[in-house]
Amino acid sequence: MKSNKTILVTGSNGQLGKTIQKKSLKKKEFDWIFLPKEDLNITKVVEIKKAFKKYNPKFCINCAAFTDVTKSEKLPSKAHKINVQGVKNLTRVCNSNNCIMIHISTDYVFDGTKKSPYLVNDKANPLNKYGLTKYLSEKHVVENANFGYIVRTSWLYSENYGHNFYRNILRKASNGEEIKVVKDQYGTPTNTETVADFIIKIILSLPKKGIYHCAGEEVMSWYDFANKIVMENKYPSKIIPVNSKYGPVKRPLYSALKNSKL
Repeated sequence: MKSNKTILVTGSNGQLGKTIQKKSLKKKEFDWIFLPKEDLNITKVVEIKKAFKKYNPKFCINCAAFTDVTKSEKLPSKAHKINVQGVKNLTRVCNSNNCIMIHISTDYVFDGTKKSPYLVNDKANPLNKYGLTKYLSEKHVVENANFGYIVRTSWLYSENYGHNFYRNILRKASNGEEIKVVKDQYGTPTNTETVADFIIKIILSLPKKGIYHCAGEEVMSWYDFANKIVMENKYPSKIIPVNSKYGPVKRPLYSALKNSKL
């Protein structure tokens, strides 16, 4: 009997989903199924059950999420529906089908009062609606998934896909714009390539279930990161540092993550 090596990826048109698609071309020992939100709405259990019946996945990588931090404050019910209820739906169907779940989470589950990188067991205390929905989804997976992994990451960006800080700074710099960036929030900017590789390692090694951290190695501010992006791409651009108190949403001042070893 052929062993089941089917991997289903939800939210596959996002920056991480697209990066995993690129990586999958070199991992042909698996059968990869990529479903964007248009083909699989995780807020609808019927759609999840239909997809699982059709593809019978052994692994489900959940990249589907409402990730807009500012809009989450204005649309908390929408953020909750996707980030919490959607994850509850996926967990339930994964359990019913003996499917291993890998759920993506965020550094924004922390309040930023720590002065050194957060460990997986540090207490969560989200400051905003987005962080709260991601914390609640984590809590559900930990307590209810028969076999579930949570991969927390920090300041996720892709150089090639999606709407993110990296690409936004690059676009503004290429237009010669003056760019204002907060200087007092610190994190660990993480390339989607790093997270995609980490997820594949989990699938190959199947470590103990639970929470894992996967982030960039360098702690820096958004201002530092913007300067790095501009310099690496050799753009003459003026980055102006500003304080985060002028932002519309409360965010952690320090949310660097300490990486987990696999």
